[in-house]
Amino acid sequence: MLGKNAGATKADMLAVCSRTDLPVAWHVTTDQTHESSQVGRLLDAVQSRNVKPETVTLDRGYDFTLVYEVCHEARGLPVIPFRKTIAVKQGKHRLPTCERSTWTFAGTDLKHKRTKWRCPTGDCQPKSLLRKASRLHPLIPRETKRWGDLYRGRASVEREIGRLKHDYALTPLRVRGLDHIQLHTDLTILALLSAALARARTLPLAT
Repeated sequence: MLGKNAGATKADMLAVCSRTDLPVAWHVTTDQTHESSQVGRLLDAVQSRNVKPETVTLDRGYDFTLVYEVCHEARGLPVIPFRKTIAVKQGKHRLPTCERSTWTFAGTDLKHKRTKWRCPTGDCQPKSLLRKASRLHPLIPRETKRWGDLYRGRASVEREIGRLKHDYALTPLRVRGLDHIQLHTDLTILALLSAALARARTLPLAT
């Protein structure tokens, strides 16, 4: 899960594991930097820690073609809701249909980056079709239960941002300059991770 903690003059870009609610990678930018341009940098940082994300969940502010391409390059399947663009308003994102019904999702071809769809009655010829992955037609279709479950998991990054702000006093800022803010952020998140590691090490002893 990727998210942004915005402040008056800076923003913390944060990647969080949805299973543990713990930060995996982060960096500080100015508020004038559009978050979508920083996704590749953050995913590179995630992978440099030997973490291989299977999916990358972001909010609609990241719904740009470039972000999908960056996620695919990192081998993470993007889970991003639509922005109300012209293509969406024109219905170009809709599922394939025939005279009988709406076609059903029949799986993902990760190697060739495309999805498969089938006529539910089996009467159409051909009975199935392939769609190349794109912003409008992602490898995890937005209409599937899996997409919905994954997007709900994005709450983990919101919880972590709230924890850093309030429990670890990441805001309000008491330092100035991007380098000093980055150091302040690094020390704060490392303290959080150290506390989590200490708790994890004591659990076997407690049981």
